[in-house]
Amino acid sequence: MPAEFTPPEHQIGFPMSTLENKIAIVTGASRGLGEGIAVELAARGATVVCADLHSAEDTATTLQSAGSPKSSSAKVDVSSAASVDELVGSTVETHGRLDIMVNNAGIYTYGAIADVTDDDFRRTMDVNIGGVFNGSRAAARVMKEQKSGRIINTASQLGKLARPNEGVYSASKAAVILMTQALGLELAPYNITVNAICPGCMHTEMMEKSFAEIAQSEGITLEQKLQDYLDAKIPTGRFGTLEDVGRMVAWLASDEASFTTGSALNLTGGEQVFF
Repeated sequence: MPAEFTPPEHQIGFPMSTLENKIAIVTGASRGLGEGIAVELAARGATVVCADLHSAEDTATTLQSAGSPKSSSAKVDVSSAASVDELVGSTVETHGRLDIMVNNAGIYTYGAIADVTDDDFRRTMDVNIGGVFNGSRAAARVMKEQKSGRIINTASQLGKLARPNEGVYSASKAAVILMTQALGLELAPYNITVNAICPGCMHTEMMEKSFAEIAQSEGITLEQKLQDYLDAKIPTGRFGTLEDVGRMVAWLASDEASFTTGSALNLTGGEQVFF
């Protein structure tokens, strides 16, 4: 089901941040967090290029039909520098600029490090950190010329705290956080901010897949594993939503976040409250 396209609510006298006339690319936009991010950016006025290895046409169609007629879809393999360079180049050629780059595409790997295959390790790194490198580098080259821009990377709470059987995924996301910090320092003189979001348990297909693998290894049902985790780990008493992620990214993309750079912001419902 496509995420619902509705402008976020805000209090009278406190207007929501606007992204009117901004041009954005969101990778991994065919579903899950990427779809939610694309919807929120468009709801605030941005034109969004919804990019994915698989078709993101459904996401783009949702945005177009709900009031973002110039939003579009594109195919990209974020592990390929040439593919990402082509995506950024075509976006700039079509729209004249790039204001917001959201490096969201990622894959999840579960298994003890001793059991992870070479192919799974390399693929995880190529997509999760390679994709952030390729996207950030291509965007930075454009944004430095503009002397403005926002780069936002999807990391994870597991990039800050490792768990058994998730070490490869954790390592890839820790690398995203450190690359974000370095980019924030390098690009600040050009009026470019670079930040990462660190989602906890967000209700997505990827989350259910990861919990299903854990539940199977523990010999319990997925439903029981989800409820046990919620009861034990998340003080707010719920899993995160696509809207939660979209709103954080929209704020980081706005002028209101101009003093925030090099940060890795937790979005965990209190599951993780340190650094």
